[in-house]
Amino acid sequence: MSHIIQNNAFLQGPLQRVIEIYEQQVVPRLTTKNKTIGITTAVVMTLVYLIRDRVFKPPRNLRHIPYQGYYDFIKSIYTKETYWDRAHRWTLPFIDSKSSNGLYMRPGRFGYEVHVVNPEAAKKVFLKQDLFPKLDVLKGKERTLNAKFANGPNLVFLNGPHWKTQRMVANPAFHRAQPIQLFGKLTQDLFERMDRLGETADVHDLMERFTLEAIGRAGFGFEFNAIKEDNSPWVHTYNTVNAALQNPWYFLFPSLDQSLLWLSPKRQAAHRELDRFMDMLSEVIKKKRRDIASGVENKHLPDNEKDVLTLLIENEDKGEGALSDEELRSNLHILFLAGHDTTSNALSFALLYLAKYPKIQERAREEILGIMGDEPSEIVPGFDDLKQMDYLNQIIKETLRVNGPVVQVVPRVALEDTELAGTFIPKGSNVIVDVFNIQHSKKVWENPDEFDPDRFDPKSAPKQLSGGAMSWVPFGSGARQCIGMNFSLNEQRVLLSMMLRKYTWSLPEDSVHYGKIETRGLGIISPAKCHLQFKKRYQ
Repeated sequence: MSHIIQNNAFLQGPLQRVIEIYEQQVVPRLTTKNKTIGITTAVVMTLVYLIRDRVFKPPRNLRHIPYQGYYDFIKSIYTKETYWDRAHRWTLPFIDSKSSNGLYMRPGRFGYEVHVVNPEAAKKVFLKQDLFPKLDVLKGKERTLNAKFANGPNLVFLNGPHWKTQRMVANPAFHRAQPIQLFGKLTQDLFERMDRLGETADVHDLMERFTLEAIGRAGFGFEFNAIKEDNSPWVHTYNTVNAALQNPWYFLFPSLDQSLLWLSPKRQAAHRELDRFMDMLSEVIKKKRRDIASGVENKHLPDNEKDVLTLLIENEDKGEGALSDEELRSNLHILFLAGHDTTSNALSFALLYLAKYPKIQERAREEILGIMGDEPSEIVPGFDDLKQMDYLNQIIKETLRVNGPVVQVVPRVALEDTELAGTFIPKGSNVIVDVFNIQHSKKVWENPDEFDPDRFDPKSAPKQLSGGAMSWVPFGSGARQCIGMNFSLNEQRVLLSMMLRKYTWSLPEDSVHYGKIETRGLGIISPAKCHLQFKKRYQ
């Protein structure tokens, strides 16, 4: 089964033409009345290319595990069903049933994949990395946009001794690089931008600009001018690449990004933008080596702080290990994705929830004013201040539980026959810890869809039903836990605390979020149409 999906034997040139004709010619002409017919027709056209027993169904040695079929999965993609809606329509009703042990399968980029929504089984996957190493997701996909962006050996995709060597080199750098004052200065710059925008602002755009500038300056001492300039060329370049990376069709069907790339000029342009982005990072690394050699320091950080790239390069001179330029560039790409895109979405969701629930917002503000004071000035919190922000931390944790940007971890592969939750998992099976559904299962959490920061208050009655530490895994767990977790959490604490002192904010009357929070995205989710109204508490 796996080799069929990986080689995309079923994906021929005509399928790509069908997809493009359907999206460009059929969809615009569909009326509300006949949309259902049009969608069904599109799904059927796709399934014509999937008609074979080995594609429709999982491998025979996995058919004892319940699965979501290809028809339902492809229909979900065509209709642009959100991850939230798909989970609540199909996955969670099954997972929360009495008969389920928290395992299910669905089609993915590498064939049928075993999804783990059982915290105890997830613990085994996370902690037994020798049994469940990460799948080589780039093999055979080298010329796709996703593979080019990952760009070789890095902490996310490596396994074994090579990964351990990189982690040993990178750990000290990421633990030392906590530029609190820089986060505060960039928040002040963000306030100046907000002053120019008026009362209503696109929060997602603001957070993308803020986190892009933060990772540029704190990561490797580079100014994107993302906050101050409306049309920063690097903002345009990165956003173009990032949007292209989220396209589900190219992610699920790599042939569209390889042998069939000539069919899409827009996709070719995205590849050129990525080439430009990669060249820029190569120049940044070269310049950083020259600056270190000549004693030039990162002007954006205090004398006792250094950016991540500087710390990684300096490890070479200290005998703590060395990374090649290819490894440095590859890890900087991942740092961009982990330190920019996911954090910007987490902040957008947090601001959105605080707008949706004004009592929670006011309680958080009272805590921050008690810690930082209520003087009409833009005070940057210090490390000691951040440690006291108990309720704000609960809000951040609850945001990452209800709508964490990362819905699942990188696929693992079982190196030998084993079992999860009492179910036989044959050697070679692709296994994924399903973060979103663990954090929304009624077997794990009380009222899981409710936004309730008090569920993380250690003094209150527990609202977690099972799973222990493995019930909250937005950063993964075990030795492969996200290395930038503390960087991201501190960035969120600084910005949110300063926002609470400076503004009150609410949902506009035409907001789509008065019911449930509306989301978008496939592998990384973000809020849709994230506009909020802000009022200053002081000038």
